[in-house]
Amino acid sequence: MIEIHLKLRVGVVIPAYNEAEFITTVIHAARAVPEVDEILVVDDGSSDRTAEVAAKQGARVVSHEENLGKGAAMKTGCRSSQSDVLIYLDGDLQNVTPEKIRRMIEPFREGIDFVKTRFERRGGRVTQLTARPMLGHFFPEIDEQFDQPLSGQIGIKKTLMGRLELEDDMGVDLGLLIDVVESGAGVSEVCIGELEHDERELKDLEVMARAVARVILDRAVRYQRVDRAIEDIVEAG
Repeated sequence: MIEIHLKLRVGVVIPAYNEAEFITTVIHAARAVPEVDEILVVDDGSSDRTAEVAAKQGARVVSHEENLGKGAAMKTGCRSSQSDVLIYLDGDLQNVTPEKIRRMIEPFREGIDFVKTRFERRGGRVTQLTARPMLGHFFPEIDEQFDQPLSGQIGIKKTLMGRLELEDDMGVDLGLLIDVVESGAGVSEVCIGELEHDERELKDLEVMARAVARVILDRAVRYQRVDRAIEDIVEAG
C-alpha cells in the first residue's frame, strides 16, 4: 500500500500576488525536494515582476489578468496542476526549506488526504481573537484538534480539492479546513518549525478577521451548528 502512495505525483502550488522579492526562495526550496514533480506559480494579477521571476526560476506560471484573491488562485492552481497531491505554499515565505516541504508530503505516503501545518509559535492575532473563540462555539472539535487552524500552508489530494467549494478571499484556509473535516477525509496536522512571513498591517488583519468570521458563520449554518451553539452558550450562563 505504501508503494502505491509513493507513486503519487506531487505538485507545489504557489499562489502569489506581488511576491517578486521572495518567490525565488520558495521555488528553490521546492526544487530541492526529490519528491516534487511539478512547481506551479499562480500569479494573481501582480503589478510587479512575480511572473517573470518565477518563470526564470523554472516554475510553470499561470496568470490572472487581475487580482482575484488567494482562494481564486488556489482554485486555478488545482485546475492547472497535473499532480495527484497539491502542496500549497505562500509566495512570501522567507525561510522555507526542503525539509519543511518534505514534512508536508510525508503523511500522504500513509494515505492521509489533507495536511494542515502548524508552526513553532503561538497563533496570530486573528487566530486568537476571532477564529478560536468562534470555532469553540460552532466547531469545538476543530478548535480542539488543530493548534493553528489558519495556517495557509497545506497539502491536499487533488481529487478532494476538486470536490470542495473555496472562498476567493482570506477566508479560504479556514473554510477549506472545516469542509475537509466535515467530509470525513483523513486529516493530519504537521509541525514544520518556524516560518517567516511579511508582517501584515492592521488594516489587512481587519479584512482577514471579517473574512474568517463570515466563513465560520456560513459553515455553521451549512452544517447545522447554530442551534446547538446557542444552546451551549445559554447553558453556560
